[in-house]
Amino acid sequence: MNLSILIPSYNEPKIYKMYKEVEEEFPEAQIVVCNDSCGFGKGWALRTALEQATGDVICFIDGDYDIKPRMIKRLLPFLEDYDIVVGKKNVRGSFGRRILTRLTRLYLHFVFGFNYDTQTGIKLFHRYALLPWKTNSFIFDLEILKNARNKGLQIIEVPVEVTNYGSSSKPMKFRNVVKCLVESVKLINQ
Repeated sequence: MNLSILIPSYNEPKIYKMYKEVEEEFPEAQIVVCNDSCGFGKGWALRTALEQATGDVICFIDGDYDIKPRMIKRLLPFLEDYDIVVGKKNVRGSFGRRILTRLTRLYLHFVFGFNYDTQTGIKLFHRYALLPWKTNSFIFDLEILKNARNKGLQIIEVPVEVTNYGSSSKPMKFRNVVKCLVESVKLINQ
């Protein structure tokens, strides 16, 4: 197996620690850090990094160190039977964040029929299952998974452990939630 690990970063303070740990856990893997210092979006950063990736297995893992790189090893075995493996975090954080996460998951279930967490920052793909996407913002993974499901690809969700750093420890900006909701509505009829 030839593995490419793509790590998006938007000026993440823990990116060096993340990179070193990925390098230690996966010395044979290709590691591509895609720094989005201009703020074009996580979808843009990963699309750009994918142009450099050579692996037949592609891993996306967020650079905020919310998820330890060893969780990739937890997800890898599932690629024997599935085309895509997505991580699932336990709902945590402030009361408001937990409610918002649950409401988001319900929305994605009822509107898109997803029974898995589209927003957790770790996903593995057989390269053939990583279909092109256009979205640059946070909602890019929703587009990828919707396209894959429409092509009949098999997706499974696997629980992952999280650190005390990363995105779950940061307050969620309401404008980002609204922006994601608006962008997701555009995906419904695509």
